[in-house]
This record gives sequence, C-alpha cells and structure tokens, in this order.
Amino acid sequence: MQLGDREVRCRARGRLRLQSENPCVGDYVKISLLSDGEGVVDQVLPRRNVLERPFVANITQVVVVCAATRPLPNLVLLDRILVAAEFLGVSGVVVINKCDLDSGDQVKRLYTQAGYPVVSLSLVAEGCVRPLLPALRGHTSVLAGQSGVGKSSLIKHLCPEREVLVGEVNLRKGFGRHTTRLVELIYMPEWEAYVVDTPGFSKFDLPVELSSLALSDYFLEMRGLRMHCKFGHDCRHQDEPGCRVGQEVQAGTISAERYQSYIMLLGELKERERSQYK
Repeated sequence: MQLGDREVRCRARGRLRLQSENPCVGDYVKISLLSDGEGVVDQVLPRRNVLERPFVANITQVVVVCAATRPLPNLVLLDRILVAAEFLGVSGVVVINKCDLDSGDQVKRLYTQAGYPVVSLSLVAEGCVRPLLPALRGHTSVLAGQSGVGKSSLIKHLCPEREVLVGEVNLRKGFGRHTTRLVELIYMPEWEAYVVDTPGFSKFDLPVELSSLALSDYFLEMRGLRMHCKFGHDCRHQDEPGCRVGQEVQAGTISAERYQSYIMLLGELKERERSQYK
C-alpha cells in the first residue's frame, strides 16, 4: 500500500478475512506498522464505489483504451465500460492508441459526439503520453479495454520505473495476448494521481442493479431525452412511436453506432430481467 511517499508491504489481519472484509485494490485502510517495516491492515474504510470486474475500489475515473487498429475497436465493449462508469458515478475518458497505424478519426468522432473527452496517442512517438497527463491529474483512474490495445505499453510510458510486461497482437487472429495478470495500483506523485493497471478482457458484465428502463440514463447523449418521448418515463427507445431518441438517431445527432450498442445492451438487460422472474 501507499503510505505518504513510500510503499509498505501489508497483509490483512485474520479477523478481516473472517468478517469477509478482504482489502482490494484502491481501498483506503488503517494499518499498524511492524518493527520490520511492513504493516498489518487493521480496518478497511468505507468504499466510495466498487468495480466488480476487475475488483477495484474508490476509483474516480475510467480510462477506456482502444486501438485505432490491431485489434479493431470493440465498440460494444467500450460502451459497456462507459455505462458501468456512469452507473458508478465516475467520469470516463476514451484513449485511442496506435494512431500511427490509423488515424482513429471515426472512433474519435463517435465519442466526442457522445460527450466524452477523447485522447489520441501513438506510443512510438516521443513524449507520446503528454496529451493524456492532464486528464489523469488528481484522479484514481482505472485503465480498461480489450487485450492488445496497448494498456501495458501505456503504463510503461506513464511509469517508466515500473517493470511492465508488454505483449503483442496476434496478427492472424487480430486480438491481443493478456500481459497483465494482476490488478495493480500505481502512484504518479508528480501528477498526484493513481493509475490502476488491469488485465485486458473481452467480456464485461453490466452492473446487476442496472435496469433496462434506466439504461438510457447512462448513455450521455440520451440522458434526459425520455421526457420528450410520447410515452415519457416508460419509453425504452426501441420501437416506440414518438420516441425522441429515435428521432435524434435519424437526424444524426446520436450516432447509429452508439444506438446499436444501446439496443444490444438493452436486449441483454431485458433477457436478464426475464430470467429473474422465471
């Protein structure tokens, strides 16, 4: 754990495990220092929020990393993560890596239009991470995204003193290898920031408390539009007549790609709700 400007190796007291209060990455805790310089976790303080997969607490920002190409952006996964971030009440930032191979302009347009800050990077360029640093200042940011998009390389540039394994993309199959196997909290003192490095993943579960009716509230560009729909609060923005969201999609104000993600996630949530009542 981080104690001031130094790291202290700690273990949890046995009673915490018995009380099912195991510390997780990002927890604020009370510790007792031992004579050998290590510590014991006495208490886990109340969590502001918890991200279940990966298991991280007290984050203030989700930085979703995708690649302009190799692998191609998985927009539905990206939108899942952003929905989860909005549900947790934390901000989201979209990072497009590998812009030396492709401009990534289409992805940038989609998420700028949706209302998210978007940062384009090429990790082969000198000073490549400089555009991202202001967005990290003062935050505890979790890096998320599919394997092979360059999260470990990004961590290596942000924290060059850390030993970070960097993998490569399977060019034939177009996906990346998992190079991060543990969830790790990394302190950046010069930016008063923490960055959480996580394993890449191709699946991401929506929060269990999220309902199909409320889903559109966590798409920034759809938030608040329900009051302008013919069926008001009961509109799920799917096939209903007089739906304001549908009108905005037709007008191009809401991107067809983001709306397609919404429909896919809506179907998943409705199926989950049906299965709960069987």
